[in-house]
Amino acid sequence: MLSTQHLASWAHQLTLRDKVAIAASTALVYFALQAIYRIWFHPLAKYPGPKLQAAWYLPHLYNNYIVGNGHFRATRLHRKYGPIVRIGPNHLAVDGAIGWREIYGHKTGKQEFNKFFTPTRDSEFNLINAPKDTHRRIRRQLAHAFSDSALAEQETVVLQYVDLFIDRLTERCGESINIVKWFNFTSFDIIGELAYSESFHSLESNGYHPWVLSIFTLVKSSALRTFLYNYRLLFHIVQSLPVSISPIGAFTKIRSFASEKAVDRLNGSEKPGPDQSHRDFMSYMLRDTRDGNRGMSDVEIVSTTPTLIIAGSETTATTLSGLVFNLKHNPEAHQLLLDEIRGTFSSEREISMKSAANLQYLQACIHETLRIYPPVPETPPRRSPGAQINGEYIPSGTKLSIYQWATYRNPEHFSDPDEFRPQRWLPATHPLYDARYKNDNKDVFKPFSFGTRDCIGKNLAMNELRLIASRLLHRFDYELAPGQDDWMASQRSYVLWEKGDLNIILKKRQTATA
Repeated sequence: MLSTQHLASWAHQLTLRDKVAIAASTALVYFALQAIYRIWFHPLAKYPGPKLQAAWYLPHLYNNYIVGNGHFRATRLHRKYGPIVRIGPNHLAVDGAIGWREIYGHKTGKQEFNKFFTPTRDSEFNLINAPKDTHRRIRRQLAHAFSDSALAEQETVVLQYVDLFIDRLTERCGESINIVKWFNFTSFDIIGELAYSESFHSLESNGYHPWVLSIFTLVKSSALRTFLYNYRLLFHIVQSLPVSISPIGAFTKIRSFASEKAVDRLNGSEKPGPDQSHRDFMSYMLRDTRDGNRGMSDVEIVSTTPTLIIAGSETTATTLSGLVFNLKHNPEAHQLLLDEIRGTFSSEREISMKSAANLQYLQACIHETLRIYPPVPETPPRRSPGAQINGEYIPSGTKLSIYQWATYRNPEHFSDPDEFRPQRWLPATHPLYDARYKNDNKDVFKPFSFGTRDCIGKNLAMNELRLIASRLLHRFDYELAPGQDDWMASQRSYVLWEKGDLNIILKKRQTATA
């Protein structure tokens, strides 16, 4: 048997090259054994999926957060392997038919599947990342801002900016314009007014506010941040860089602006004037509860406000852009929608949130856009508490994702899953009802997520979508500019879509009446 002295003597005689070779061999053996364990002996080994992704985190992380094609890959994997696919050593992709109710749904007396997120600062919770009890309290405080009575107040604000949007487009009839930009201008101006009682003035200036530009940077920055968080040394190195050169510095810029606006309101230096026609979101967040205590802390307000602005703007603009694109690639659907809107309203002044809600074909077109082009292709993942899913035990700590893109394009759920077919959403009593789609599994369609953490602003979002689409299509005809055919297919997803320009040419219809 070798003694310690013999080993020390032997090690002392090794050259640097020998030591490097031994270290490399040891690492190789370690990673090989780790891969063998993960592929064949890990608790998730029974779930099908690519062996490379079962062995290593990198393939999925790289495709999802660097390349931005995770939703495409998830679709192919589900079609090949089934409703539950292993996409990482400790990560499962679950089809919405199983996942919505079992992972995201509320079950009395059962542990919640907590959100799996990259933390920002210790104890800095918002509506998205807060633990169960804190989330319930924050959501209860905000619920009043999204009530029917609040929506009635907010309609005046929304109409004001929709009018300005239509006026700006009218000035540009005959020109090639990037409609994505104009939808962004409108949705951000609306949400700025609703959140802070101050818009971002994009429609007035024909330009983006610097803070809004930071949000677009955040799309890829947040994906990179999530990727780096899985490699902690790299994460801490990048996080320590100055904001001006950090690839994830958009977080700090966005938080700084939100903090400044919130602090101004907290200090009373900025507040809605007495002639204000609506109460903004800040007004609701600053309210005391019935027992006289603060409903939300200063930190929670500062952290939650950017979430509300991003969720209430970028996704709306994405859906409207997708609607414009898909209608022009489906002339029959486009004409049917024009007939409905223009046949219902003789004047734009007749179009309101209430009246637009009665347009069944418009509602079907919006739903179909949300299905074929979901604004959030991958729902934020959850963490298993150690629970049964689809009759199988999922160990505690397992990461679980639903890819809306994959679920909505699953031929087991939808006929013609890759085609834009608004009629699938029409009731059987509608003259355009198509029985070919009667067996579509519409229960898997959850564009605003599901459960106690679904989108709190979904009613506001749907009303805004219907109103803007109705006004746009009542006033204008349009054509796609050349070279736009692959606009949707060429996009990459980094939590939200990284959209290119969608250039269209507007023409005011001669019979349109303002």
